[in-house]
Amino acid sequence: MGKDYYEVLGVSKDADEDQLKKAYRKLAMKWHPDKNQDKVDLATKKFKEVSEAYDVLSDKQKRQIYDQYGEEGLKMGGAPPPPGADAAGPSGAGFAPGGAGGYQFSEDQAQRIFEELFGSGFGGLGGGLGGGMGGRRGAAGPSRVHVFSSGPGGGGGGGMFGSDFGGGVPVDEDETPFFGGGGGGFGGGQQRPPRTVEVPLKLTLKELYTGTTKRLKITRRVYNKQTGKLEPKEEVLTINVQPGWKDGTRITFAGKGDELPGQPPQDVVFIVRQVPDNRYQREGDDLITRVRIKLPDALSETKVDVPHIDGRILRVPLKEVVTPGYVRIVKGEGMPKSKQPGQKGDLRIAFDVQFPKKQLNQSEKEVLEDLLANKW
Repeated sequence: MGKDYYEVLGVSKDADEDQLKKAYRKLAMKWHPDKNQDKVDLATKKFKEVSEAYDVLSDKQKRQIYDQYGEEGLKMGGAPPPPGADAAGPSGAGFAPGGAGGYQFSEDQAQRIFEELFGSGFGGLGGGLGGGMGGRRGAAGPSRVHVFSSGPGGGGGGGMFGSDFGGGVPVDEDETPFFGGGGGGFGGGQQRPPRTVEVPLKLTLKELYTGTTKRLKITRRVYNKQTGKLEPKEEVLTINVQPGWKDGTRITFAGKGDELPGQPPQDVVFIVRQVPDNRYQREGDDLITRVRIKLPDALSETKVDVPHIDGRILRVPLKEVVTPGYVRIVKGEGMPKSKQPGQKGDLRIAFDVQFPKKQLNQSEKEVLEDLLANKW
């Protein structure tokens, strides 16, 4: 008999997203291992069950498979195979036996879901997350990071990265795992370096184009050997955002997280998250925008004014017929290349052609046919 995820969360089978989230929050707070020091093993098991149930039911596709085939079908990647059938056959939806291609859920995923809803080790739990699951627990009050102030430009002391309290090192997202420095599961008596504290750094596309300076005030816990207590300490970190940084760039401040007894200080890692732009999209080092022109302009030589993300107006000449979906590439007007100073990607302009709403009458059609007779 598979798990009843609805029963685990205590919700009805028609529960909506808000009801699922409310139930998860309540149970996750109740069973988080750092809140149950006297029964860590039980709490770890319950916390993972609650997280797994929420992960499945809050995802439309997983929930649909679960509702139809149950836990076994979900973990097989579809309908469970009939007795004697090959799990990789049609009923197994192409998944390998034993769930190799189906749904799996780990303790790290449980913690990640918790951090997405409550924050990555910041705020939320009054009792604190301690040094991360699997690290030392029992310390009160998690770290907090707040945006203190910010300003335009790339100021703040030269070099690739500046900080009032030590250097930060930017790297690309694919060069570092999501959880740096720690990893591992819950519990365990073996002491190891605590997991890094990760904080999203929200930046607009324009800020990533021009560069900017962000000053962030953090409140962290520092162990006082004389009093034997953890005491709050405020510091201001400065991030010099370089033109061309990408979503996922990680900026690490070594040792600027909590200093818990018997453990090395945590690292604080800011992860760049690009705020969606109304006009522009980014693809690698290229910028993409859409421009609408009327049919007469699409059929004749003309120029179009394109507002650039940096505030300039680019006058782009069109010397050929513009068909729907036509893309004009303007070299060197894309995003700065952070690893190739002075170089930029391209600007890609996708055109939408606006057609008249009313049809031509017969005489107008004949005039148009005469005009276009030698244009095909």
